[in-house]
Amino acid sequence: MQELWDVYDSQGNKINGRVSVRGMHDLGRTEYHLVVYVWIINRDNKLIISKRQKGRTFGGSWECTGGCVLMGESSLEAAVREVKEELGLELDPSNGEHFKRYLRNYPIGAKAICDVWVFRQDFDSNDFKLQVEEVSQAKFVSKSELKSHFKSGEFIKRYPYINKLIEKYCK
Repeated sequence: MQELWDVYDSQGNKINGRVSVRGMHDLGRTEYHLVVYVWIINRDNKLIISKRQKGRTFGGSWECTGGCVLMGESSLEAAVREVKEELGLELDPSNGEHFKRYLRNYPIGAKAICDVWVFRQDFDSNDFKLQVEEVSQAKFVSKSELKSHFKSGEFIKRYPYINKLIEKYCK
């Protein structure tokens, strides 16, 4: 089944009648699709990170959960859906806080509007039900462990806001 995305201008407004098909690279020069990145922090200020399955783009690297917003879906709905699909966790939308929106150009030529969500919600590692096609591992990490993953190069380098996020949410 084809994955369809709404198309947006650089201000985040949907362009009426424009839909993009995943993998087709059919966006115009001033068109974007919407992507979400989701950080989950528990009461102990530990964050959930996941490791991408080998054989996938950035395979074997650590990341936060995220993905593309589907046609007709809101950014928040996509955040909740992506976490459910990849980690098997049920997020309460009322626990989500929109942290940041920024534009990103990907090396393959795609352009995205990136919405960063932070959820404060408790889970146990036994709650993980990983989508094995996408995720090989998930775990809780402290602020210092997260920074260590970044410094060692084990983390995908697509989070230019990470220090501000850590400063704001991880006391």
